[in-house]
Amino acid sequence: MSAPRLKTNAELLAELAALPDGTSGEVIDGAAYVMGRPNLRHQTAEDEIVSLLKKGGPGGRGGAWVLASEVSVRFPTDEEVVPDVTGWRRERFADRFDENPIRPRPDWVCEILSDSTRLKDLGPKRRLYAQQGVPHLWLIDPNARVLEAFELVGSAWQLLGTWSESDTLSGLAPFPELKIKLADWWP
Repeated sequence: MSAPRLKTNAELLAELAALPDGTSGEVIDGAAYVMGRPNLRHQTAEDEIVSLLKKGGPGGRGGAWVLASEVSVRFPTDEEVVPDVTGWRRERFADRFDENPIRPRPDWVCEILSDSTRLKDLGPKRRLYAQQGVPHLWLIDPNARVLEAFELVGSAWQLLGTWSESDTLSGLAPFPELKIKLADWWP
């Protein structure tokens, strides 16, 4: 008796394309993950981050960054993820606003941890971002009210810092011009 044949990333992506409305999926390292919509605590943090980045300059109209929430990103390995917030330097993004999924590697991703996605976000998804050369990763835990920021050095994540609760910070890569008040991110 032979072992069952594993599905290819392309086969897994085809299955995800057939998901019902209100669900989305990701393919990471030969495994498919299906998710529902985020809860209000998660969504509040996400909305505040996007608003800050767009008002603060880097992602504003004509700014140096293209920012998006909940868009599909496909890597050359046919692995596909839906980061909570994604950023590309405008000069690398060109005119890809009609692509779905978006294929250029992001320059920054932000994952907002929840009970249903925590293990995937901290494990296979974080490893995938490093393998694909994503330079910056922020992890936000809205329950613990914590932000951790990482920079890719070689093939490993280097922790830039951990901030919590009501900390105010500035100079954080890749948006050094922003002043961030974490208290605004929590409902």
